[in-house]
Amino acid sequence: MTLTEKELIETVTRLTSDRLSEYLAAEIVIPAQSDQGLVYQRIDVARLELACELHEQYDMEADALSMMMSLIDQMHGLRAELREVLNAVEAQPDPVRKKLVEVIETARFRRG
Repeated sequence: MTLTEKELIETVTRLTSDRLSEYLAAEIVIPAQSDQGLVYQRIDVARLELACELHEQYDMEADALSMMMSLIDQMHGLRAELREVLNAVEAQPDPVRKKLVEVIETARFRRG
């Protein structure tokens, strides 16, 4: 699914053309170029809905929103990597899995 700017603004009800311009300048979303001009993906809709909500709820400017969105992106990336590590641990034989859990717990308590 791709949306034109007009369709995007109709879909994200709190989004205005001016606000979208600010968000584009701050690289909160980076649309793709097509024969129709700039087009937006489903993920852009979700990012813009969140950006509008943060903007209104916390009166955040576009640059601060960009930094917040970058942190959220990093957090999602780390969660995905952690999920892969957990899947790899789960796939190990029981003695290896138990040893890994032991090592991780020891490391956690040492830091705390």
